[in-house]
Amino acid sequence: MRLIRAAVVLLFVIAAQQAHAANASSSSTTEATREASATFDETFSNGIRNSVEVTVAETQVTSVEGTAQSLQAYIQILQSDTHVAGNKVVDVAGGVNTQPGAFQLNEDLSTASLHIAVPICGAEVLQNGRLKDHPSACFEAYVSLEWTGAAEIVSGSGTDNYQAGDCTVHLISTYMRRDSYSSGAISFGNINFTPDTSISASMRASTRSTNATCPD
Repeated sequence: MRLIRAAVVLLFVIAAQQAHAANASSSSTTEATREASATFDETFSNGIRNSVEVTVAETQVTSVEGTAQSLQAYIQILQSDTHVAGNKVVDVAGGVNTQPGAFQLNEDLSTASLHIAVPICGAEVLQNGRLKDHPSACFEAYVSLEWTGAAEIVSGSGTDNYQAGDCTVHLISTYMRRDSYSSGAISFGNINFTPDTSISASMRASTRSTNATCPD
């Protein structure tokens, strides 16, 4: 008799779990990001010193609604004159948000390239490469850079489960990173702000997959 009762209880538990599953919905989103960055520090014979940072990230988000892609590139230029007392710094920056295509990154993080125009505002460029503060002035810097891996790949992955309201969320993430060096040009006309190799650079790739299960 006890066995029969236990079997009945088990059937009720299974039926309840199936009913709960039938009344729940799930959604999945995968975000894949490919990135590169580089820092340059150049001092020219005329005393001008350029500290330049460039970053680029290409993102692809896939969900039940479809796939969305974007590319963001950002440049910051800090310029000082080592021949002038007080060493005033001109700080300008700019970015662009557009569709993918300008950034290429090999899957093994061996090489990457970026060819894109980025508008920068806050200064005008003089013929000798000097930046002159001008709040309403803008110029378009053309980025033509190459990255080459210079170290072993560092990688990792992880999982996480957590509650978000009534929903149960399962997260899986992976990443790869490789130190590198970058060379090429960030230029305006015949002025190249970065004629030498970078002082630091890296290439990165990551994925983030999220599955959310929620009661209807």
